Amino acid sequence: MALIVCVCDYWNHRHFYNRPVPDRFQMLCGGEGNTTVKTEPVRRLVLELDAVRGNYVLRELLQQRVLKQWLLRELGVRLVWLRFQMPQRWSIDYKWAEMMAHTIWTHIELEHLMCWLSTLGGGYSALGDQFARYAQTAGEISLQQLAIGLRLGDPFLQARCKLYYSISLIQRGQLRSAKFLIRAQYRFACGLHKKRDKRLMRMCLGVWGRLCYEYEQRQKQRLSIENGKRFE
Repeated sequence: MALIVCVCDYWNHRHFYNRPVPDRFQMLCGGEGNTTVKTEPVRRLVLELDAVRGNYVLRELLQQRVLKQWLLRELGVRLVWLRFQMPQRWSIDYKWAEMMAHTIWTHIELEHLMCWLSTLGGGYSALGDQFARYAQTAGEISLQQLAIGLRLGDPFLQARCKLYYSISLIQRGQLRSAKFLIRAQYRFACGLHKKRDKRLMRMCLGVWGRLCYEYEQRQKQRLSIENGKRFE
């Protein structure tokens, strides 16, 4: 048995929560003239509150299991009717505003830091083709970007940072690890979400092309070494 909550707003629009789905068989029988559907009386609790206090009461009714059981078992209430009225005085939640301001400012600073790391990582990655230590530094920068992506909670940003790290792996010759990492991000971009990230898919294909090129160069190098040994 669930507690039904109905909210009546300023325009007398009704919004139901935990409303049971009507039985199809009863709906079908109700359309016939000779058939009557028995309905049990429902005890209701009507509360007239301003919108600010009513919102707190609504959250308590939806989240507090003990309160719902107490209303159902002790008072026998099956329906709570919340009628919202225009508050006489609007109150500002300064604590919540301070928390939101801190969160927004943190996101701004993290995104600003991400831009700087992207510029710096791109420079080290460009030099990583000739120098292994620059490729190592570019990989460390990508891991720092991944930590920021985890803090921001953006899964697509995290996937892009992992792709940046796979480029560092390719430059350092760790092709097998890069291969599994690129495949995982491509599967994530294609199949794990309803909305596909085409940008991430193109990035995966581009890095995969770089990986295939490195495999071909490694294979040519092996063939040249084997041929050189044969002629010795």
